[in-house]
Amino acid sequence: MSVKRDEFENKSLTTFPNHASTFTYKDLKLLENPIVAYQSPLAVVAHVDLNAFFAQVEQVRLNLTADDPVVCAQWQSLIAVSYAARKFGIGRMDTIQSARQKCPNIIIAHAAVFKKGDSYWSYIRGLPDRSVHKVSLDPYRRESRKIMNIFREYCDLVEKASVDECFLDFGRMIYYTLLQLFPDLGDEVENINSNLPSIPSTLPDSLYWVGEIIKSEDEVPRNSDNDQDLKANDPRIRDWDDVCMLIGSQLLYEVRQQVFEELGYTTSGGLGKNKIIAKIAGGFLKPDNQTIIRTCSMNNFLKNFQLIDFNGMGGKTGDVIMQRLEVPPDVNSISFIRNNFSLEDIQKEFANDPPLAQKTYQMVRGNYRQELSLRTEIKSMMSRKNFLSKNPVNNIHDAYDWIKVFAGDLYGRLIELDDESLNLSMSQESRRGKGYIRRPKTISIQISSTSYVKHSKQMQLTIVRSLEKLKENMEVTGLRLLMDILDNSTNVHKLNNGISLKELDKKIDKDYSKINIIPLANMSLVISNFVKNTDSSLIDSYTDNKSDISTQENIRRMFDEVNQETRIKREKLEDVTPKPEASKSKSRSISKEEVEYVNKLFTDFNSEQTLASNTRNPSKSTRGPRDLKTNNSQEDKKYIRSLFDKFESDSNVMNVPSKSQPERKEEKKYNILKDLKAKSSSHSVKSSKAVANDQTFFDDLVSNNYCSHCNLEVKDVFEHRDFHVALELSSKINGREITPETTNKRSGSPYSEREPKSSKVDKGQSKLPF
Repeated sequence: MSVKRDEFENKSLTTFPNHASTFTYKDLKLLENPIVAYQSPLAVVAHVDLNAFFAQVEQVRLNLTADDPVVCAQWQSLIAVSYAARKFGIGRMDTIQSARQKCPNIIIAHAAVFKKGDSYWSYIRGLPDRSVHKVSLDPYRRESRKIMNIFREYCDLVEKASVDECFLDFGRMIYYTLLQLFPDLGDEVENINSNLPSIPSTLPDSLYWVGEIIKSEDEVPRNSDNDQDLKANDPRIRDWDDVCMLIGSQLLYEVRQQVFEELGYTTSGGLGKNKIIAKIAGGFLKPDNQTIIRTCSMNNFLKNFQLIDFNGMGGKTGDVIMQRLEVPPDVNSISFIRNNFSLEDIQKEFANDPPLAQKTYQMVRGNYRQELSLRTEIKSMMSRKNFLSKNPVNNIHDAYDWIKVFAGDLYGRLIELDDESLNLSMSQESRRGKGYIRRPKTISIQISSTSYVKHSKQMQLTIVRSLEKLKENMEVTGLRLLMDILDNSTNVHKLNNGISLKELDKKIDKDYSKINIIPLANMSLVISNFVKNTDSSLIDSYTDNKSDISTQENIRRMFDEVNQETRIKREKLEDVTPKPEASKSKSRSISKEEVEYVNKLFTDFNSEQTLASNTRNPSKSTRGPRDLKTNNSQEDKKYIRSLFDKFESDSNVMNVPSKSQPERKEEKKYNILKDLKAKSSSHSVKSSKAVANDQTFFDDLVSNNYCSHCNLEVKDVFEHRDFHVALELSSKINGREITPETTNKRSGSPYSEREPKSSKVDKGQSKLPF
């Protein structure tokens, strides 16, 4: 189903319910838990694949249409071919010259490149010079991150399979949709293993199939060889697994449509009860379509594939299985194994590998379940360049320029790794999959001379959280390693009047371009041995108590920035707003006593924070709570309240809309899962009092990116926690409780009718009580 199609035939679906459902309440309940949802027979997993992704990125960048024949090139080779170009017979095995012969109007878009000496990539006009440029894939990683962020907004469990494909577990979304549409499913039962009720004879009008639904063997006409007969116009809905697939087809279409509307990329999707089936379904009908595989149509669908088409069976493993089980070459291997071998038979053939026997048995039946992997463990990253013989690297200046390029290339990939880790830790509900910030502990450099003699050396790399500092460390350390290799493994001193590179580097007036080295055929920079830094460690890096700036100075600086911004905006408003005729009140100078009083307030605030910290960590505290007691008199409250009133007054002036500014358009909010949760269960608005310093509250905020006290989706968890700290402080000073306003009320269909939301109020910055 193309994402460019907006209208669907919306008609009531008639079901053919079984006398009794074959699924239990336990099967349904498993969908709610992201850790075990994949084990449920009601599980629904989607696979989304970007169509000719690199070519699409260049098409969007160049503002071209889908009908323009575009290819993405790397030097003289093609690394992606758009579907419009494929109509001319152009494939990835073509060169730029052969592609132009097949289609004179072909649009060649070369990938971005690093220029020697630069640590940042760019696009250049025409084709780059291979001797001074290195290809960068960062633009495609950047677009991939944008797409993955959309997927994570829709779904709480997303596995990134590669730069252009991913898996989504729709379990929670389907679970809450079922409870909303069929409330009886949420009733408490004495035995969770008891069967679910039969599906109703007629489903709600909001449910309809989206995509190509593969028919079961009973639904396909006898003696039909037409591929179109595989597509079901009115598939039979017999049990709750069919209803789950029905809901999943709508969810899959909507997330694909959102990618197209926001970024302009078309996708292909597949829907099945596990990753294996979803994967092959995603590539069954391309481009810009989606294929739905119900449990009843599994065997009929698998007739279109061989065992080696399954992920992980395309290499030696698949060949060994085919040989051991003596599968004839002219038959469908999946059907042959399924019809002729029981689990015991396969286990006998693979007695030394029981897991492979079990996997094979389940795969050919479409029942092999895999948990969605939240990440792939990175062991190492490498950036490499092969040098042309006509432009050899024969001095330190040229070599160092390429080391800068390698460091910049690795820097971009580390950004992607951090983005994946932070999104994982803040968006995934699975605590077991909590993300980490990871940094390399080892760096090595590898070189080959023009005679192809290889040398390499490694050393420990200083672990820092700042990627900018890490990039600088890689540049400096890489150069040091290169010099060590050349000094110790080659006769480089003979090329420099008998002086070693180490001695030459100590000279103040050194010129790297005049320091000769042996000609290099290739060189690479490798970082490895990644170590984990927890989120809490990352937070500590921003709130380090050993900072050169004290807490009091930080608070003062923030107040100065807020006041300065307020004054600037007020002055701009006064320039466009008619001035009243009333006389202006003279500004009052601040007395010395008031300055001392404000300083005292900051000191008391710091003391209170120290007390709270010592309360959480009693082993680190050597003072009693009475030593840190603050004096909050009624006079203090009145004075602080006057300060708050003045700040509110300034804020109101600052927030007056200007007639010269265009009205902001309302944003769309499309986090379906949180909408469904809100509709399936009532959420009460809780007070912010005594939650900001609650570790459980903060853990939930980080894990879910959602504040249950405000009923609000949170983009910056640290800023939102500071908002609650401010509310608690105001409550303590003013003697009254302030509760956050509810800003997350929505209504409508949970997956197809999204109402526009009002402009989001960033509670971390606006209308703070001081």
